[in-house]
Amino acid sequence: MSRSVQITQTILAAIAISLVLALFIGNLVGGQSRDVPASPSTVGPQTPKPLNDGERMPGIPEKPIGEYETFPARPNQDADRQLGYTAKGTPRVDFLESLGGYEAYAAQVVDWQPCASSEHPASQCAKVRVPLDWDKPEGDSIEIALRRVPDGDSSRGPLFVNPGGPGFGGQSYAEAMAGRWKNFDLIGWDPRGTGESTHVVCGSLKQTDAVMDLDGSPDDAAEDKALRDGAAAFAQQCRDGSGRLLDHITTIDVVRDLDLLRHLVGAEKLNYVGVSYGTYVGSTYATLFPHSVGRLVLDGAVDITGKDEVPQVKGFELALDNFATWCSTSDLCDLDGSKEEIDEQIGTFLQGLDATPLRVGGRTLTQTLAATGVAYFLYSDEEAYRTLSLVLAGAMAGDGEGLLLAADAMNGRRDNGYETIAYAFPAMACADSVDEGVAPVLDDWKKTFAVAPILAPNMGTSYSCQLWTARSAPQVKLTGAGAPPILVVGTTGDSATPYEQAVSMAHQLESGTLLTFKGAGHGAVSGTNSCVKDAVDRYLNDGVVPKEGATCS
Repeated sequence: MSRSVQITQTILAAIAISLVLALFIGNLVGGQSRDVPASPSTVGPQTPKPLNDGERMPGIPEKPIGEYETFPARPNQDADRQLGYTAKGTPRVDFLESLGGYEAYAAQVVDWQPCASSEHPASQCAKVRVPLDWDKPEGDSIEIALRRVPDGDSSRGPLFVNPGGPGFGGQSYAEAMAGRWKNFDLIGWDPRGTGESTHVVCGSLKQTDAVMDLDGSPDDAAEDKALRDGAAAFAQQCRDGSGRLLDHITTIDVVRDLDLLRHLVGAEKLNYVGVSYGTYVGSTYATLFPHSVGRLVLDGAVDITGKDEVPQVKGFELALDNFATWCSTSDLCDLDGSKEEIDEQIGTFLQGLDATPLRVGGRTLTQTLAATGVAYFLYSDEEAYRTLSLVLAGAMAGDGEGLLLAADAMNGRRDNGYETIAYAFPAMACADSVDEGVAPVLDDWKKTFAVAPILAPNMGTSYSCQLWTARSAPQVKLTGAGAPPILVVGTTGDSATPYEQAVSMAHQLESGTLLTFKGAGHGAVSGTNSCVKDAVDRYLNDGVVPKEGATCS
């Protein structure tokens, strides 16, 4: 193994722990006064508090979904989705019998037990049931896996955490963040469709490799057709493997599950830290269940305006720009030249892979995979720059192993198969989003070249959602009307969720307050900046939000 790949694997593993597994909120906290001491959480059964007469049933929004304001329908919405596709064979997802009505789900006992595998010795694991279809509780049910990491005297109650995605499980995030917020029991759960919960199942390793290896930046009609055909086949494979689960995997379903979990672990109010897609979960919860909100920290905000005004690739381009600036002045960078020259080297290398991919063992590093590998490093801050330069220099010299390894980490690929993120991400993203069919895809992609001239042409585009087999969810406008103050944290150099989205989220949420972190990396709450940490601690512990315009650097 080359020295460069050894270094790459070491740092990729560190980044994977913090980003992929754990990418990265009144007086009442967790259903009890924060000033009243409590015994540390112990293993064994936890019986939920009985509901009072007339009390809202957990998982049932404060008003019917159809009564919430929605964004206007788009022209040709979901026009080319394969809604008439009939699954072949029997789905490989196991659906369970119903527990009965809503009352039965709300009366479940959570049986906390030591986790079978854990990085934290105090971790406790459990599984509970939720309805597959929340509107038909008498139908099948599915399982949700959750993990609790007690801290101190547990007096501040449960603090739910979500690392983003969509498609990431959250159990590891609870362990990664253990000890950060004192006397909170951190609870991470694998949202439906992910991880150890009832999860999305698609094709084989070979079938999924065929999709991942497609040229995402088609140069002619034949390549465009291959990309569309691949997306259509992938969507069918997921329907064959997952069946009806694909129709009940929206964020609305996820937050209804979360509200039930909140009740089952004894919390009258939801205290929550969500990163990236986790901000969408938090915003949706605040909108559907505003009077059950405790304190919500939303870090690395996604777009909730319904307009997608800032393409994600713009954030990656900004992060790449920051990397090239560093590289042009640092003795630690393995690339030579001015910022402009380094930009040109990277662009030329990626473009060259379109016609001549690099052989890496029995596989190839394609243009799309290489750009994906670059983007993987850009999720982190300056600490990843050294390794990114080393891996890029190696690939430019003909050794693409490190860059392919990074792409595999981004895509959830292992030698024996893909992790659930590879399937849950598109399943959940497509269920939540709307599209206007395949016709505008190429033109919309090419419009991003102006704001991301290096990465946009090379990362390419996709037809996954345009050819999905499930309908879009109702496009509810997320306002959190009636919720107490919510803390939104935005990073100016965020690669995956551009800072502008945090600004718009804080504005659109009626009780949102923005904290700006001037720095790099995707998300700030799970980082080491003391200013951000102190602001989040004051909010979680005392309910104090920063002053308007507050900035950390």
